[in-house]
Amino acid sequence: MDYVDRYLSEVGKVVDSLNLSAIRKTVESLIVIRQKGGRVFFLGVGGGAANASHAVNDFRKICGIEAYTPTDNVSELTEAIEEFGLEAIARHFQGG
Repeated sequence: MDYVDRYLSEVGKVVDSLNLSAIRKTVESLIVIRQKGGRVFFLGVGGGAANASHAVNDFRKICGIEAYTPTDNVSELTEAIEEFGLEAIARHFQGG
């Protein structure tokens, strides 16, 4: 088995393991968010922060959903952590 065969085999396993019900539910939630003019926040650290930033651009451009990630504005994020504490900021982004 060469690299291509192994790669495609692994991709197939990942696709087979996807929870289609959860994906559909997420899509339905995103549709409601867009219809109501809501916002989506993405959080990530390290490389995940770059992924979050990329997701923000895709959701704005492709989906027409207002989206943000606090790591795109490091000054604002660190000032809020300094003023309110990390736990308060985490609660804020969790909707609490």
